Amino acid sequence: MDMGLQGKVAIVTGGAVGLGRAIALALAGEGAKIIVADIAQSKADKTAEQIAKTGAEAKAVRTDVTKSAEVQAMVDQTVKTFGRIDILVNNAGVVGPQGPWSDLPEESFDYVVGVDFKGVYLCNKYVVPQMIRQKSGKIIIISSCAGKTGEQFNGVYSACKGAVWNMTQSLAAELGPHGINVNAVCPAAMDTDLMEKVYRERSEFFGFKPDELRKKIKGSYLVPGDLTVQDAANVAVFLASDKTNMMTGQAVNITGGIEMH
Repeated sequence: MDMGLQGKVAIVTGGAVGLGRAIALALAGEGAKIIVADIAQSKADKTAEQIAKTGAEAKAVRTDVTKSAEVQAMVDQTVKTFGRIDILVNNAGVVGPQGPWSDLPEESFDYVVGVDFKGVYLCNKYVVPQMIRQKSGKIIIISSCAGKTGEQFNGVYSACKGAVWNMTQSLAAELGPHGINVNAVCPAAMDTDLMEKVYRERSEFFGFKPDELRKKIKGSYLVPGDLTVQDAANVAVFLASDKTNMMTGQAVNITGGIEMH
């Protein structure tokens, strides 16, 4: 199926590794031009090189999404390089320490909120004016099933993911008249370095070993199989495509049935 993405310009934050890399590669596979925006320059360069080997255009731009000047510079560089911005994937995120809210250090709270919530706000802030000028655009925000049902011992991450889901709805209402669609993707646990950290740290509070906690979570899927970054990337591509022009303000669960609302 032709997704109508040939020649479209996409920014993927946190695009160097994990889900971000999978989304960047999937969009490039449909013919999109990719800005790999990530704080890890060397890893972003490798992802951009990997994309280039497929014949698609890509550029790595070091970006700390918590810094207004860096986000604005990334947006300016995208427009300078490719002339427009058709797709923004707000993927950059961190989990932070696992444990009770009462044990969460204030600096850790500020760090997670800075990346997972403020970072999405800043990227939207600087990309949206360009999309309004174009009278079109697709914004995809990576939330989580944890943002719909707060997870025990994962409070600040869950709160931020709930906040960006609410932001999705608010932006969708604001930007619909400008021809801009805003939707969220809400995955469950996937096999990424980020989730390995979660398994290690959260397992002690539940009384499981990390491998046991991983098996317990995966065992709760209502359909057989493993949830992968490619599953979530496929949905992100669909939301970025011209097949979803009448879909906005939605949060799509990719959870194997763990989350159903």
